[in-house]
Amino acid sequence: MRQVTLQIAFDPGGWSDDRRHKIEELFDSLAPTWPTDDTPDGTAPVVEVPLTDALDRGLPLAPPAERNRAIDLGGGNGRATGYLLSRFADVALTDLSFEMLSRVRPALVPRVQADSSQLPFRSGSVDVLMLANMFLFPSEAARVVAPQGVVIWINSWGPNTPIHLTAQEVDEALPGDWSGVAANAGDGTWSVHWRSTQLGT
Repeated sequence: MRQVTLQIAFDPGGWSDDRRHKIEELFDSLAPTWPTDDTPDGTAPVVEVPLTDALDRGLPLAPPAERNRAIDLGGGNGRATGYLLSRFADVALTDLSFEMLSRVRPALVPRVQADSSQLPFRSGSVDVLMLANMFLFPSEAARVVAPQGVVIWINSWGPNTPIHLTAQEVDEALPGDWSGVAANAGDGTWSVHWRSTQLGT
């Protein structure tokens, strides 16, 4: 999975129809037993620690901007989406897997089945694009994120997460010049990325 993650991020041909079908089938098959949290005792989602830390400490370091619309990209069954709801007025969740989306509480947020290599959002329409343990499609991420927007990258198990990129790799993969901040939090890692032009550089 690590090699697939790198190929998708850095190789324009890394996402084929065959790969998309295999990933969709994989997560459809995992959906019935996919945890709503990933700690052994079920007390708190591991993703909560790096995500809330990114929102509390990382996001305020980004250049100031109005941030209303957030997308949980590849949000699966919505286990991380609620943390965005407490911070942003307009939140939606996307995933390739219909079976994952069918397990999101209907009243939680709008759900969109979408291939993240071709997102159904207008260019520059997203203030915060959050990816937790999700493949990065750099061109689409850069397209939909507003000029003053940010990408939040979460790996709930840090470098042990199967779908993992370092903060530097995320910066390098996104087209154009991007900057950001990164930190460890609990067992996970987070990074917040913004266009370097926001810094006047």
